[in-house]
Amino acid sequence: MSFLKPVSLACLLVAIAACSTVKPVASKAPAPNNEDWYQVRTADKLYLFDDYSVFRGFLDTGKAPVLRDLGEKDSWGQSVVLALGAGEQDKPLAQVAAYQFYRVALPSAWPFYGEIRQDEVIYVFRRAGDMTEMNKIGEPTFRYTDIGGGPNGERVIYVLAKEEKLPADTIKQFKSKYGMPQ
Repeated sequence: MSFLKPVSLACLLVAIAACSTVKPVASKAPAPNNEDWYQVRTADKLYLFDDYSVFRGFLDTGKAPVLRDLGEKDSWGQSVVLALGAGEQDKPLAQVAAYQFYRVALPSAWPFYGEIRQDEVIYVFRRAGDMTEMNKIGEPTFRYTDIGGGPNGERVIYVLAKEEKLPADTIKQFKSKYGMPQ
């Protein structure tokens, strides 16, 4: 019996040591693109973007490498269109972050940044949930408005949480994205 205790203890220590040296297997799943989301609402379409360069190109030209009409309408009757980069043309919807955000199927990263462009107003968000909420009700509940603060003199509305103060970091990030003086 006294021989089994030291042998058992030695086996236990070897097992613990083996477990502590095992390296985790790297995931083959791509990292989610969940740190930003952009939308443009026109009279009849809702364009969804998850790539800032595609979004900026669309703002400049009204075009994107790939425009994929989903054949569905949002709650405001606008056709939902994905605006994608050229390499994303055949991506399944389950792998398109903009669509997953729209379907509330992808949690956002922190920090998060988002914009909705609508009627010459730029809504700026630091939470994806606030964007989803605005899609449902049409207006943000709490906001800070900067009249003429956009890159082309647009009204910029920074969406806030209840009792949130001036969103200095979000304003700085917005101005940085558009090369505007701080």
